[in-house]
Amino acid sequence: LLAASLLYAASAQQYAYGVDINQQGTSNAFSCLRSNSYSTVFIRAYKPDGAGTVDYNAVPNVNMAYQAGLGIEVYMSPNPTSSKQAYAQVDEVISALVNGGISIRTLWIQVTSPVTWNNNMATNLNFINSAIQRIRARGIRPGVYTNNYDWQQITNNAGNLGTDVMLWYWNVYGSGVGGETAPNFSDFRAFGNWNSAAVKQFGQYESVCGFTVNRDVYPLSSVVLKEKFMNTAKSNKDNLIYVGSIGL
Repeated sequence: LLAASLLYAASAQQYAYGVDINQQGTSNAFSCLRSNSYSTVFIRAYKPDGAGTVDYNAVPNVNMAYQAGLGIEVYMSPNPTSSKQAYAQVDEVISALVNGGISIRTLWIQVTSPVTWNNNMATNLNFINSAIQRIRARGIRPGVYTNNYDWQQITNNAGNLGTDVMLWYWNVYGSGVGGETAPNFSDFRAFGNWNSAAVKQFGQYESVCGFTVNRDVYPLSSVVLKEKFMNTAKSNKDNLIYVGSIGL
């Protein structure tokens, strides 16, 4: 992809591009993303394997993304049918990141693939609310990755999460470049808890810089400046890497 193609303007709104990953990267791969004008990488930090477990690729991925100069967001793919409570899964991922020298500003919860959730929508909503409440209690802003269909099937279009919960929605026609939708929010329609969105995933299962990624877009605003400001702390103050600035 040409670097010049990765800044999109529509109706005076500029968007920055990102990718989300769920695999181990390399320093060269993260540097390649930055060289191709991707601004942010969304890194999976928890996976639904077994009863739910920390993704131990997350901390090294965060460090390599930081060294490459990328903005960083983290998300968790919980196990909603596990005997392990939602708040326990949240605690596990936060502890793993904090112990890895990472300060978390936002944490996204994946709520997709209805077949992997309970048939009882009230049970699902209780799980999601428990996770969100724990994230708040840890001083972190919560976000949800879903779309209108997933949200309807999993929660019956619940709208009572709270106004602080950000939305990262997905809309694609299919896998690969040919399945992409427009890299903007023109297709967004209010649903469930949200009248607006913070991030859109517009492409899925694409090969970029040696990763298999999903492609994302978000309003540029002052996110890049905030990321640069926050991460001066790495060398100047507390030696932490700060993750999460979209929507703050």
